[in-house]
Amino acid sequence: MKITNMELLNAKEPLAELVRCKLPVKTSLALVKLVHKLNEFMVPAETVKDGLVKQYGVADGKGGITIAPTIVEDGNTIANPNWPKFADELSELVKMENEIVFQPVTLPDTLEIETAVLMALEKFVKV
Repeated sequence: MKITNMELLNAKEPLAELVRCKLPVKTSLALVKLVHKLNEFMVPAETVKDGLVKQYGVADGKGGITIAPTIVEDGNTIANPNWPKFADELSELVKMENEIVFQPVTLPDTLEIETAVLMALEKFVKV
């Protein structure tokens, strides 16, 4: 199945939430296998994304680096000159497709989970 880097990155937190749910053993094992398979593609995409933030971002004063369309310079808010290049490269990254062979995990009918979580996992799970 073709999965974009955007779909992978959007599924990270919902998958982490689903992994924390109490599930039958068979479902748990299938979910762990899926997460391991997706991590093969997700980790490199995150690494490249983090590299772009480091390359084009600025220190946030809290030990991190951030990137935004505008910056404050001498008390004035101005367009960030690094933003267009960052946005172009990030757009290219998230549109890239990966061919991943996996079986969607069938979730039990009794599982209670928020709709927003399931939306991000639409390609990865069946209900």
